[in-house]
Parts: sequence; C-alpha cells; structure tokens
Amino acid sequence: MTIDDALNIVDSVLGNKSLSTIQEAIFRQTWEGKTYSEIAEQAGYDAAYIRDVGYKLWQLLSEAFGDRVTKNNLQVVLRRYSNRTMQERSLQVSNAIPINMNYPTAPVNLPIATESFSQEISNGAAKLLQLLSRLLTEPIGDRHVNQYLQQMHDASTDSALKLTITVNLSMAAE
Repeated sequence: MTIDDALNIVDSVLGNKSLSTIQEAIFRQTWEGKTYSEIAEQAGYDAAYIRDVGYKLWQLLSEAFGDRVTKNNLQVVLRRYSNRTMQERSLQVSNAIPINMNYPTAPVNLPIATESFSQEISNGAAKLLQLLSRLLTEPIGDRHVNQYLQQMHDASTDSALKLTITVNLSMAAE
C-alpha cells in the first residue's frame, strides 16, 4: 500500500473531517518511519509540538477506525482495515448477484422413466442422428428439408424433439 492509498483511506474514513497540513505531514513522515524529532526538524517545528499534534492525530484516527492507532502500528491498522473492507465488499458483491429463484410452486408432473419411455427417447435420438448424418453428407435444398421434416412428423418421437429438429432444419435451409 502506498502513502497515497493510505491517505485516501484516511480521507474516506474521516468523512467530512480532513487532516490539517501538519497532520498530513506527520502522517506521511511517520509512514516513512521517521521519528518526531526528524519530522520536527524537517517541518521547522518544535519536537514537543509535533509530538502533541501526532498524539491528537492518532486519537482522531483511532476513533475513526475503531482500532487503536499509534505511530508504531499505523501501517498495520490501515492494512487490516483495507483487507477487512475488501472482504466486506466482496461479500456484498456476491450477495448482490441475483439468483434465479423462479421455481414452480406446484409440483411438476415429469414423465416416469419407464422402459417404453426410454425406448421412445432412444428411437428419437437414433432418428435424429440419422437425419443429421444425412444433412452433413447431402446438399441441403428445399426438397430435402421438406422430405426430412415429413419423415420427422411421421416418426413416433417425442413432440418436443420433433419441434427442435423442425426448427433446426428450417434454419439450416435458410
């Protein structure tokens, strides 16, 4: 995480509050591992003043993050907060994905898998494979498509299967 990432997190957590110039300078230099004396020297302030502003800054951030923030654990707290926030967003996104829950409320009468039903499906599938192999090996023309459609309607196969084949053959002829 960069210092700019960390400051963006702080800005978002503080909401309508913002860091003062000196607080941001202390934050930035603390992030880089500098001591209060080094910060004071570079900023041109008394070390006691920097220590006092730093103390108030850590209190402000502790309150905002709901976790004790100190000069020594600043990066750890922000990393933990960032990870926690990312996990929460991930959960929100996964919970926001709509799941189709349109299951029928009444029981559905599915056909019972009997030997005759299985045989009918097998016959229909075999007929479909024969027709498809003929379609792949013979030129498709209106005469052929009409012939295949007639054969399908004459066959004793499931009506849904007939409809599927009819639609596919009609589209192949176009």
